[in-house]
Amino acid sequence: MCGVFGIIGHPNAKDFLPTVLRSLQHRGHDAAGVAGFVTEGPQCIETLKGIGKVANVITQEGLTKFLGTTFIGHTRYSTRNSVASVREIHPHWAQSMRGRMVIVSNGDLLNVDPLIKYIKKLNVKVYSRNDAEIIAALVNIHIRKNGKRVVQAIKAAMKQVKGGFAAMMMFEDDDRLFAFRDPWGIRTLHIGEFSINGIKCVAFASETCAFDIILRYNLALHPDHEINFTHREVKPGEVLVIDKHSKIESNLYRKNHKNSIGCVFESIYFSRPDSIQRGESFQILRERMGKELFNESPIEADFVTAVPKGGIPAATGFAEASKLPYRVAILEEPSTGGTRSFTTQSKDRQSLATMKYNILKDVVRNKKLVLIDDSIVRGTTTKLLVKNLFDAGAKEVHLRIPCPPYNHPCHYGIETKDPTSLISYRRSVKNICKILGATSLAYLSKEGLYNSLNHPPDIFCDQCLSNQSPIT
Repeated sequence: MCGVFGIIGHPNAKDFLPTVLRSLQHRGHDAAGVAGFVTEGPQCIETLKGIGKVANVITQEGLTKFLGTTFIGHTRYSTRNSVASVREIHPHWAQSMRGRMVIVSNGDLLNVDPLIKYIKKLNVKVYSRNDAEIIAALVNIHIRKNGKRVVQAIKAAMKQVKGGFAAMMMFEDDDRLFAFRDPWGIRTLHIGEFSINGIKCVAFASETCAFDIILRYNLALHPDHEINFTHREVKPGEVLVIDKHSKIESNLYRKNHKNSIGCVFESIYFSRPDSIQRGESFQILRERMGKELFNESPIEADFVTAVPKGGIPAATGFAEASKLPYRVAILEEPSTGGTRSFTTQSKDRQSLATMKYNILKDVVRNKKLVLIDDSIVRGTTTKLLVKNLFDAGAKEVHLRIPCPPYNHPCHYGIETKDPTSLISYRRSVKNICKILGATSLAYLSKEGLYNSLNHPPDIFCDQCLSNQSPIT
């Protein structure tokens, strides 16, 4: 669930790059990095990266070494590999005969071990088990050993890998930017085209909120300029090539690409409320999920409240449908920096859950309340919040969750591979409610979820809910 970003053609890209990456910080807190050109004729690529959040790693001082308008960036959420390993931080390198190539990606591959074995058999080095480095090594092999052009090399690599990924690459012997998305459409990727007084630039991002930063920057810096903007999803299996004039070339790995939105948990949890999915903000989608949740599981109470920030959109929808007032009863502790407990390592999750929220005691005292959160995965935070609400004097705490139970592991970019860590795995709703200590508990049904999203289930990856993999 990492955040990826790339841009080519904007003369002030360095100025807003840290802000854009911070807009994707919620997708990964473990590390951050960017790559760009530092010399011209011949071109040389360097990186700026490190463990920690964007604000501490991607500084304006650090960016001064970069030239030009082409950059790729990353915010890292660790899944299979060590959070403390500097070698795991994106962007990753691959050394070719014509100079270095560099890559950022979001997602996980299923066939890492056989791919590493294949790569080493060809006497090509890889220094980690990171998916991005493996993809880069495969592209390198097809260019060096098989004489393929870059697009054909990327397609050949895509034929070998299985999993969910959205990636971007730069090359020292090529001034173009390359972006591609897995053929199953599991991990999301968007392309945005900007025109500022006729000057064009192109950007890629995991979420459209990154494009909003660029638009606001341009409007603030050039309020009198004519600014045009369009965006779309990168198609599953699509390989896009952008040259220095922002001309776009599209190639499809398969002619009949799948109509896929991607991971359903983007709709439920990952993406920011102000990001867009098929013409609607996630705020609106989640409000509908809250309304649908009330229709399925109504309850009498004094008011509706939310676990900030993820539960707020669905809570407003639930309150509107139920005619109950919405009140703020839980505050997020500013010192935690908005870190999501879901994306932290297990050793830090309990302490973060303890520190992250504060209860407004005089709001909840002697009240029956409906508590809305976006989801329950492991239950660490939810269990603690329910206890704290009762300790603060709440009479009843009715949990309402605007998504189905998260029952199964994800293998495509979320660290939930151990099913026994999931609170709903092989447990009834009644049993889960007892473990959490709530007065009652209800989840949104799968039918209610997809009614809210206005799309059929078969264009989403929902393995975490259904145990059905899009990869056969």
